[in-house]
Amino acid sequence: MTYTIEHAGGRIEHAGGRTVPSIRGAARLRQAFDRPGPVRIAGAHNPLGARLAERAGFDGVWSSGLEISASHGVPDADILTMSELLAVARSMAMAVDLPVVADCDAGYGNANNVMHMVRQYEAAGIAAVSIEDKPFPKLNSFVPGRQELVPIDEFAGKIAAAKAAQSHPDLMVIARIEALIAGWGMAEALRRGHAYVEAGADAVLIHAKGDSPEPIMTFLQRWRLPVPVVVVPTTYHTVTADELHRAGARMVIYANQGLRASIAAVSETFAAILRDGRTTEIEPSIAPLSTVFDLQGVARLQEQEDRFLHRRGQQVRAVMVSGARTAPPLGVPGSPASITIAGSTVLERQAGALRRADVQDISACADVAGAAAAGVTRCPADTAEALASLGTQFSGRTVVTASDVLFDPGPLRQLLAEPSDIAVLVDVGVPGPGHRAPDACGVTLDSWGTNGRRICGDGVPRLTALGVPDAEADAEFAGAAVLSAKGFAALHDAAVARRAGGHPCATLAELLADLVAAGWPVHAVEIASGWAELRTADDLRRVSALLTRDEA
Repeated sequence: MTYTIEHAGGRIEHAGGRTVPSIRGAARLRQAFDRPGPVRIAGAHNPLGARLAERAGFDGVWSSGLEISASHGVPDADILTMSELLAVARSMAMAVDLPVVADCDAGYGNANNVMHMVRQYEAAGIAAVSIEDKPFPKLNSFVPGRQELVPIDEFAGKIAAAKAAQSHPDLMVIARIEALIAGWGMAEALRRGHAYVEAGADAVLIHAKGDSPEPIMTFLQRWRLPVPVVVVPTTYHTVTADELHRAGARMVIYANQGLRASIAAVSETFAAILRDGRTTEIEPSIAPLSTVFDLQGVARLQEQEDRFLHRRGQQVRAVMVSGARTAPPLGVPGSPASITIAGSTVLERQAGALRRADVQDISACADVAGAAAAGVTRCPADTAEALASLGTQFSGRTVVTASDVLFDPGPLRQLLAEPSDIAVLVDVGVPGPGHRAPDACGVTLDSWGTNGRRICGDGVPRLTALGVPDAEADAEFAGAAVLSAKGFAALHDAAVARRAGGHPCATLAELLADLVAAGWPVHAVEIASGWAELRTADDLRRVSALLTRDEA
């Protein structure tokens, strides 16, 4: 049996329990070399850095030995094991849809170690491995002092061993030449490069540590073999990638600038916090939590939870959409959601009632601060877009509430207990016409009523009309509905139709009225209390008085 799992870094096929490594990264790297222009890759030491490189537009990620060592607080001197470095490279390859090129130092030993290394890195989905012609353990090239080289034939043997060990031809083996770093001169660098290509290297990396690009330009000018050259302008940073490409370089690695930038930024941030005693001054210059969640893939996590988790409370979600047209829409200054009643905003109270009814996944149109305080997900003010933002893969039930209504948990629990495709809360507690508020949304029902009592036999009452005048109404729409996946799709379609007709912020009552008029069976869950509208100043004063007294 063979099945396939897609992840950000490529495709892994499982055949009879055996994992076949992804080759997409390696193939994409070779395609990048075939395209015009320089291949630019950025150094990273974790999946977050790799995703930042991807979002910035780089062509690939350099799994930097220096960055990974520094992130562990140890020198770049082969102190970390191959397994530790491999684990980081693998996690980056899984996190991004870019080829990852791994800095594999001196190959972690002799030719046998190199063969083992290549098999492990290839199985992890790495696109290319780079090994340098230094003895093991090596020392970072920019550290003054010991910079030794191994004999040419010894390192050529490592390159040949690496090529013999790979299982797919797309994996690239890059031979890193350290002759200029060690002070052995240009002739030695070229001699080594030629030998490594003869041994099978797919590319050579010429390394230098001076502040002038001239040695690199000279090497590129004198390089005649049809094998790409990789450069690392860490110290000779005045030259551009395009200039290096015109001189003959095919790949440019910005190997450690991300690490150095983060060290500077974090140091300044921490100093500012201690200096100011708070974070207010630095908040505009640091990433908001929403960016962190985005980089973590929280949206995808929530989508997967919607599809696959079946624990209590996690197959129901809620969204708040526009209420009555007489009230400002949710998220707008002056709207009910932003008003504080007895120490909590209306939005916080709305979200709290839903959570006590065991609905944890809640979305609403709100400002950043309001959404964060209420613990809800922000969604667009446009009703159709707000419904669409919830996604179409959800197989559970969706509670949709009007933004200008407060609920106790009890009516919401009653609503959730109704299994119909579409069910709404209706208040039948008002004795009759003339007793409802002027802006009440009247409904008619197919149940019988007399002297304030209603009965529907064995069935669940259905709405026959919604939005009728008070004189004709049997009850009042209480501002909440629950919908199956099928019912939610119908509600979304009604919102799209309303927007096409010039009403992007259609209210929940208007959308439900459209469904009733179209023949959808909309069932009624009858209540007599446990909710309150917030459409006028009088409404707010009344609710505030009730809640303040209740919570005193």
